[in-house]
Amino acid sequence: MRVAITGALSYTGRYLTKELLSSSSSSPLATSILNFSRRTTPISSTLSGDELEKISSTPLPWGDSKAMGKSLEGVDVLYCTYWIRFERGGDTHAAASDRVASLFRSAAEAGVKKVVFSSHTRASVDSPYSYIAGKARAVESLREISAGTGMNYAVVRPCGIFGDSASESILMNNATYVLRRSPLFLLPGDGSGRFQPVHVRDMASLMTSVGAASPGTSGEELDACGPDCPTAYELFSHLNDSCGGISLVLPSRLPTTVVSQMTRPIDWFTGDVLLDGDDLDLLDSGITVADNPDDPRIKDRRSLFEWVE
Repeated sequence: MRVAITGALSYTGRYLTKELLSSSSSSPLATSILNFSRRTTPISSTLSGDELEKISSTPLPWGDSKAMGKSLEGVDVLYCTYWIRFERGGDTHAAASDRVASLFRSAAEAGVKKVVFSSHTRASVDSPYSYIAGKARAVESLREISAGTGMNYAVVRPCGIFGDSASESILMNNATYVLRRSPLFLLPGDGSGRFQPVHVRDMASLMTSVGAASPGTSGEELDACGPDCPTAYELFSHLNDSCGGISLVLPSRLPTTVVSQMTRPIDWFTGDVLLDGDDLDLLDSGITVADNPDDPRIKDRRSLFEWVE
């Protein structure tokens, strides 16, 4: 089976690649992987030398549907984890949605059997968050293209991903940076919003199970969440205790815009966006949990609290 991944050597992509090419398996699900990315080396040593030899890399020719279709010829399953975190430099989440929709159309025209797309829990096109609304628009496009062409599809819906190390969770890593340095860690609102992230290896396993393991099925849309669903206050208090933080974690009942502005000096110092306003808003939005948080399929996945420890 030939597989294409948008970013096979990136964060989620390299774990998905490992799952598909696993050298511990007597019959790996994928025989070769096409990496749609300019990145030609993995960001960590997750993959073995033998596995890297089975990956060929090429930039995805956005804006050139003919070239995109040619790149996809012979591919059985396309995994799309592509997205943009922030709207910057004139690029928007709506434009990202249009780009992945063009990728889905090219995949159908090239004869790809199935597309698996990474969306977000409880995404809707009328969401006030452009990140979420864009993801929902992309899913709508995928459904329409599938209905019109017969190409199979699946959607997996995480709300956040954590990995084997602290650096593999943007939110947790950034929060730890603040917790270790600031005497006060203010949460917007009352801190009661819940968050149900998934471990990256469980995310990769789920994507594999709905993609290469069952390319003949279509229409699966599954939440990619872990078993722990803490409130923001519970999460950051636990993280503070576990990382040796010095902060008093306190629900401020202030709006997100005020709390995120308080971290701007740290952003300037680090050259990164530590706690984005939309990220904080999402934690209080009610959409960062599974449709059924107690789904028995979720219970066997890796625990966020055990990872924090």
